[in-house]
Amino acid sequence: MLTAIILAGGESSRLRPLGDKSLQRFMGQSLLARHLRLLAGAGLREMVIVTGASNDADIRAECALLGLNATIRFVNQPEPLGMGDAAARALTAVAPDAAVYLTQAHDLLAPVFHHAALVQATAQPDAIFIAARQTTAYFPGGYLIPATTGQDESSPFPIRGIIEKPGPGNEPSAWVTLVAHVIPHAGAMLAALAAASDGDPGDRYERALTVLMHAHPTFALPHQQSTASLKYPWHMLDIMDVLLGDISEPVIHPTVQIAEGASIRGKVIVAENVRLFPGAAIIGPAYIGPGTILGNHALVRDSMTGARCIIGYSTEVARSWLGDDVWFHTNYVGDSVIDSNVSFGSGTVTGNLRLDEGIIKMRVKGERIATGRNKLGQVIGSGTRVGINASLMPGIVIGRDAFVGPSILLGEDVPDGKRVTVRQQLDWADNTVQRRPEDRDAFRGKLS
Repeated sequence: MLTAIILAGGESSRLRPLGDKSLQRFMGQSLLARHLRLLAGAGLREMVIVTGASNDADIRAECALLGLNATIRFVNQPEPLGMGDAAARALTAVAPDAAVYLTQAHDLLAPVFHHAALVQATAQPDAIFIAARQTTAYFPGGYLIPATTGQDESSPFPIRGIIEKPGPGNEPSAWVTLVAHVIPHAGAMLAALAAASDGDPGDRYERALTVLMHAHPTFALPHQQSTASLKYPWHMLDIMDVLLGDISEPVIHPTVQIAEGASIRGKVIVAENVRLFPGAAIIGPAYIGPGTILGNHALVRDSMTGARCIIGYSTEVARSWLGDDVWFHTNYVGDSVIDSNVSFGSGTVTGNLRLDEGIIKMRVKGERIATGRNKLGQVIGSGTRVGINASLMPGIVIGRDAFVGPSILLGEDVPDGKRVTVRQQLDWADNTVQRRPEDRDAFRGKLS
């Protein structure tokens, strides 16, 4: 039986101001919890989880609540030295002759794929299997070098190597690796990682795996279902879209209160104790977390909310991910990622489309990166407050525990813990125009 290795360390620095990648929650559970449940459902009973210095305690606490029918061991990676270092630490906790299934908690793979990988590993116990997906645009990841031409998109095909981040135009194929690898001999992979330790830590794992390929038949295992991986903040929306697309039929908890004139349409999951006031609407696909309230004439579509959110009067939430305890009132929220305990004052709106309809860029670790999206609102960290009538420009990042003042046109990022306001100059003069109530009688007559 395979031992599952789950890589869940690292600093998640590219995801800021959001928290740890593995612990981001969708539909009431973290990515880590979903991943572990799928692995256990596929029959894996031995798991090794690699944690980081900043998330070790949280991951252990999360796993303690799951009650899985599996034995879980933890290995800590005290410094973020890359995937190769994390894999080497995990492999030391596995018997040298054991086969392993190495995965990442923040990669979203279809449930059926894990079953398929285990079936292939059982049928060919000496082979390496590497999950792969086809891409039509350059992706900064590992690309497969096929051993033959004319690959069947639905069946495993032989490969002879991996090139990490070859650069646009230099791709050896259209196949990008996903981190779901069946490795038949833990000891051999550990030795290959040790031999590769002197080079660039960024591609240590890929170099070691390529060496191991020379000793074992190696196949790409195509992933045909929708998939997503969490690296940058806007990828939260990619993962949300995949999971919403997996909703097969409406599921409405019996405690949900739907007022007369409110409506729920499409494939939705509405959790317990949700309330819809008159005129409120949910249009699927959507997930509404427990205890959330949709006020009069509020609309949520193609979105996820966490628990206890208040989608107040005349607010629209479209294609957005919300954490817990988010409060809105007369707002428009489009294509945005808004963490827990955030509040918008009335009249605040999120801009999500450039006037030229071009690709929106977002600043990550000081670098402006093209998101690949022409519709993208804001990423807002937990604990932030935004005043009334603020206008937030596309691609803006607002940090944790920040204050954004009223009536501001915000076109710059706001760091954690900062307050930004706009100064206003008032012009005063005597009012010399007098109006009487009957002056409006003509207007009133046109209303009848």
